[in-house]
Amino acid sequence: MKKHMMFIITMITMLLLSGCAINADSSSNLVYPSFDTQINKIEPKPYKTEIVEQVVDLEAPWVETQDGLHNDPQGQSWLSAKVKDGTRGTSLKKFAVAYNIKGEELSRIELPEEQEVVNTTPTIYANGQKAKPGAYFTSSRMTRYGYDCVGCNFSNERGNTSAGIQIGNNEVRQKDGSWKTGITYEGYYIIATSQAIPLCSIVEVSNHTISGRGIESNKPFKAIVLDRGGAIQGSKTDLFIGSERDKTVSMGRKYPVDIEIIQMGNRTKTNGIYNCGI
Repeated sequence: MKKHMMFIITMITMLLLSGCAINADSSSNLVYPSFDTQINKIEPKPYKTEIVEQVVDLEAPWVETQDGLHNDPQGQSWLSAKVKDGTRGTSLKKFAVAYNIKGEELSRIELPEEQEVVNTTPTIYANGQKAKPGAYFTSSRMTRYGYDCVGCNFSNERGNTSAGIQIGNNEVRQKDGSWKTGITYEGYYIIATSQAIPLCSIVEVSNHTISGRGIESNKPFKAIVLDRGGAIQGSKTDLFIGSERDKTVSMGRKYPVDIEIIQMGNRTKTNGIYNCGI
């Protein structure tokens, strides 16, 4: 009986050892999944970068005179005007900018090789131009005349102008047909110019020493072109003073004056009566 029990125990022990060995061998081909311990710990990058552009204005256009280079076929040698508008240049700069996760700027590095420059161009004026608003000239000589000038047609102390506006001894016909005391038409002093400047054009006279009848020396005044004249050629001009006998207007010592065209002429005719559309 004792031997029998020992045999049974021995067999059981061998079976147990054999089962362990089989399980150990069979487990050698098993692949167990591994877990990424960082899967729940992914964080955003500590910074980001981008290219930022900045436009910087360069110097303002300067004025440049280029006489003789932009002559208009119908222009006058003594009449100057703007022939080209200048443009302000720009400089486009680019920067590599770094920010932290809060959007705060960390660094800014300029990229010189990425810079784009558009240079400033000048505003160009030149002589040899046609009459137009903004055109200007220096009248070589501004003289004065009256309705009763030599060669002028008048009667009863009244005459006419090339524009068809009647003038007289200290009076001028206005647009509404009434006669107003003084030497102005609709508030503008009257001048004669060459045919290069259309009748009824409005100009500003400056840099002068004329005085009297509301005109002050060295103070600009506006005038309207209503007349021509045999002696009024080129840049010469003539200022209407009422009568040749009137001494209240002094031309001063400076005969050349500066004149700028403000508005081009617009002559009208209604029921046979001429006026200026101002």
